[in-house]
Amino acid sequence: MKPPLPHLLRPAARLLRLKLVTLLVLPLVLLMLILNGMPRAFADTPPQLMVRAHLEPAGPVVAGTQVKLVVDLLTTTWFVEAPNWPLFTLPDAVVSLPDEQATNLSEEINGVRWFGVSRAYRIAPQAGKTYAIAPFTITVYPGGTTSPSQVSTPALSLVATVPPGAAGMKPFFPAPQLSATQTITPAPKHLRVGDTLTRTITQRATGIESMLIPPLTFGEIDGLKRYPNTAVTRNLVQDRAGLVAGERSDSVTYRAERSGHFKLPPMTIEWWNTTTQRKASIVLPAVTFTAEAVHEKPLFEIPTDAIGLGMPHRIIVLHGHLLLIGGALLLCIATLIWTRERIVAMFQRMQRRVKSARKRYREGHFAAWLNLRRAARAGSWQHMIPALYRWMDQRQTFGQPALLANLARSGAPSASALATEALTHYAPLASSRQPDGKALQRTLWRISQRTRQRSRAESALPPLNER
Repeated sequence: MKPPLPHLLRPAARLLRLKLVTLLVLPLVLLMLILNGMPRAFADTPPQLMVRAHLEPAGPVVAGTQVKLVVDLLTTTWFVEAPNWPLFTLPDAVVSLPDEQATNLSEEINGVRWFGVSRAYRIAPQAGKTYAIAPFTITVYPGGTTSPSQVSTPALSLVATVPPGAAGMKPFFPAPQLSATQTITPAPKHLRVGDTLTRTITQRATGIESMLIPPLTFGEIDGLKRYPNTAVTRNLVQDRAGLVAGERSDSVTYRAERSGHFKLPPMTIEWWNTTTQRKASIVLPAVTFTAEAVHEKPLFEIPTDAIGLGMPHRIIVLHGHLLLIGGALLLCIATLIWTRERIVAMFQRMQRRVKSARKRYREGHFAAWLNLRRAARAGSWQHMIPALYRWMDQRQTFGQPALLANLARSGAPSASALATEALTHYAPLASSRQPDGKALQRTLWRISQRTRQRSRAESALPPLNER
């Protein structure tokens, strides 16, 4: 009897499952072993470092020309932080590190892959000679280590020459075109001892960066304290043309320490004209001024650091006439406070006198005469007669009290007619005719003139009694 078919296939199925498991598990085990071994291999092998440096251009250059010092930093892993790029100094040369982004590097050297960064220093030699660029240290942070590392650049040499005719120029500054201006602030007109004066010279070089323009040196002057200020530089750049020119402003502040006449010497700027290949110079004129003596001392001394750093300041000086005026004002104020009661009493008396004078004027002869003239112009007996009596009362020549009969005896033409009309105005059969205003004014004028002449004659002195 033959066994069933499923029992015959069981060994073959087991063998097939074993082969499948082996094919799937074995690669996973190998992969885990490889991954576990990689960190140990990196830990056992530290990253390699390499530094390279070269000059562009490599051969001799004309003094004043910018030369690039290109420095490459390489490692077999990676950099976890940016390197610390130091700025070194070089005698008779201007060294700078522009704020440019570093260039990333990826190279294969002798079958090994290297990664790194590259930056370029700018060196501008200012004299014709051979420059020895000493090695300098750069701190790097390679991956795979727990501490930073330091590498040193190789030593290099730079040869700079000057064209014929430029020997002895210190410094040698080549440029296509150079201009210079001078400003003096404040204007040296009214300076006193302790005042300050600032001299600023601005140079503009066409097609040259501002950092390449040589600085100016201001000398010491007897009687003036010198405070150099920080130089100001800027590059003039256009969108399409790029760098147009560079500007540098050097300034110095002088403070007068004594009175007298002073002279800031002329400033001579020498440069090499690359257009004409000749030496050129710019001469800025001298500045003369006078400082007057000040007998008073300032209230506050100005710190030397404030003037040297160009900080705003003000000198306060008290002159003799200002002190005299201030003392006089204080004395006046004290006198007013001490005599305030007397001043108030005197002011009250003056007010009473003014009121009394105004009252005498209103009740006096002149006011009565003006009132009489206004009534005469109105041409009304109702206002005319009271005004006439008031005026006559002020003139003592018509009696006390005044009578119209005395008016008729004044001797003036038409006076008796005026008195008669005034007496008959209030009579029972008086007419309602009003007086003629113009004729009445003429009559009153004649009466006034005759009365004035009589008063002068009566007040004259009697003749001397001669015997």
